[in-house]
Amino acid sequence: MINIYKKNHGFTLIELLVTVSITLILLSGALGFFLDYIDKRDVNNSINEVKTLFQKAQAAARSGDLDGCDQLSGYRVVSYQAGSTTEISFQAECVAGTANPAETYEFPRSVEISPDLNYLFKVLHAGVDLPGAASSETITISNAEYSYSFVIYREGRFSAGDWE
Repeated sequence: MINIYKKNHGFTLIELLVTVSITLILLSGALGFFLDYIDKRDVNNSINEVKTLFQKAQAAARSGDLDGCDQLSGYRVVSYQAGSTTEISFQAECVAGTANPAETYEFPRSVEISPDLNYLFKVLHAGVDLPGAASSETITISNAEYSYSFVIYREGRFSAGDWE
């Protein structure tokens, strides 16, 4: 006898289309969250790098680390554009002698810093030279999605800052 009630194995075209559509919708949402996470992480890493360089410059200036100089003026932290990226460097500044090469950190392409940094952390707890002899300056690190600001003060300390 022939079995006319043959059991189907597999999925219909409609079932496959629904499954693929749901999967694509879920993946597009997850991709959006992931890209958002990457943007915030890039800004956060840049903030940490700037603050670390400030602390490093301050500690080296306070300790009088000559770093190749015969006589040390302090440690300078400078930001600048190098092509399409922003870079920040840290180097001893000499009254006499020649300093060792600068340490440089490159920000991710989408991250910018404002204003351009040019701070000299002076030797022996003498603080930091800010532009125009200001008592403080607000530094903003941002990309298209996120912005973070903190304040650096003449005595060399800086605020914790906050997301805007």
